[in-house]
Amino acid sequence: MGLAGIVAVVFLYLSLFAQPALTAVQPTRGPSVVAVYATGTVEPVHVARVGANVSGRIEQVLVQEGDAVVEGEVLAILDNREASAAVRELEARLEYATSDVERYRRLFRSGNTSAASKDQSEANFRSAEAALEAARVRLQEHFIRAAISGDVMRSEMQLDVGDLVTAGKVLFVLGNPSHLWVEAEVDEEDIPRVLVGQKALIRADAFEGQALEGRIKEITPFGDPIARTYRVHIALPDDTPLLAGMTTELNIILREKQDALLVPSSAVINGVVWTVDDGDVLAKNLPRLGPIDGTFVEVLAGLDESVWVIRDPTSDLHAGEEVRVIREGR
Repeated sequence: MGLAGIVAVVFLYLSLFAQPALTAVQPTRGPSVVAVYATGTVEPVHVARVGANVSGRIEQVLVQEGDAVVEGEVLAILDNREASAAVRELEARLEYATSDVERYRRLFRSGNTSAASKDQSEANFRSAEAALEAARVRLQEHFIRAAISGDVMRSEMQLDVGDLVTAGKVLFVLGNPSHLWVEAEVDEEDIPRVLVGQKALIRADAFEGQALEGRIKEITPFGDPIARTYRVHIALPDDTPLLAGMTTELNIILREKQDALLVPSSAVINGVVWTVDDGDVLAKNLPRLGPIDGTFVEVLAGLDESVWVIRDPTSDLHAGEEVRVIREGR
């Protein structure tokens, strides 16, 4: 063999055998899921945050966390001595106005007073009646009542007799712990694909390794322009082990296929999948792919099960190039 022949053989060896071998695999069949990720908190479906309508000092606290209450039940009482005194004063005023209007009506019927005097007494009576009604409303504002029936889920502050609370401050959170849903925040880019009725897989740290199932129940029509999210409620079954207040991670299932054609996600570089034929010659492919989900990506079109796919392509590959390949699974 001449020198030129030896050089050609050496070049062929270096080009085919000295270079690292590429691993090729064939697509497999398996489940494919397209999902939207979100985080959420377990909440009662019906929640009432109850506070004081007026400022004042706590006189009595009648419930504690975990207590069952019915709608309208008094939860706490604020100091109402001044408001009670005002009611008593106006009750006396109304009593006087009532007797006064009756007296003027009798006098008018007997012709011993004018119509103007009678009308004035009736106006005084209506004024006293209205003032007493308003005072009674103000007195009732010192009694903090349950807005719904349920359990006292938590107290927003430690309430002790004598503590000063301000108007509008939430003091109690009420809800039904047996009727729960997950309140989640979904990114505004994903919300167009989320629909009522879709399945959601829910994970919580308290139940590690378990994927609990729920269904999309409600989607708020208006998003948060600052957080750029939309609020979504996921209904839970009545026997869910989740508890109110737990934080969760969710995958909202947009599409689920049990027999999808899959290739390793490492085989896809910028949408390109490299394949080799029986002669170990490379071909560049641009198949239609689903979203990359961890280890695998679904092939929607452009490849079939018979091809050999380069599992971990390098950046220096070229179409038509002959390479050294190790076919796994053959």
